[in-house]
Amino acid sequence: RRLEGNVSLVVTDSQAFAKVMKIVPDDIYLTSFSILMARFKGQLDAAVNGAYVLDRLRGEGQRTDADSRPPRILIAEGCTHHRQCDDIGTVKLPGWIRRYTGLEPEFTFVSGTEFPEDLTGYDLVIHCGGCMLNERAMKYRLKCAGDASVPITNYGTAIAYMKGILERSIEIFPQLRK
Repeated sequence: RRLEGNVSLVVTDSQAFAKVMKIVPDDIYLTSFSILMARFKGQLDAAVNGAYVLDRLRGEGQRTDADSRPPRILIAEGCTHHRQCDDIGTVKLPGWIRRYTGLEPEFTFVSGTEFPEDLTGYDLVIHCGGCMLNERAMKYRLKCAGDASVPITNYGTAIAYMKGILERSIEIFPQLRK
């Protein structure tokens, strides 16, 4: 069945970005649930800036004396669903990060209400979309990252960046364009 009228926006699951971008014409906005959630919860600026850190981790731009150690990345999920064998947070995302950076980062995984107060020592936090967390919980997690000067992004923004379509996925928000 075809849609009636003109389509102006396609929202996809972040995992399907690479496939969906090939079939959605360039004149139609394309974004993901995670990016929309970040915008809704006021975190999109931080998420976009955090995604750029992936280049720094792989050696593009400034790295510090910590270069001799593998990057430390915290991957946080707000819910406590049963993990599948090909789980996005513990399997797919780490795999994409390894391929993108060419490095073997040290990953720490947390879920549900579990979240470290002190993020010192982490190079990046990658959070889920936060759909199961209220605004207060997400603001707390953002504050923890800010207090430790650790960049934070979310699954969808990081995936869009690694797949080379972040700019397209935030076109709908003109204030974020480069």
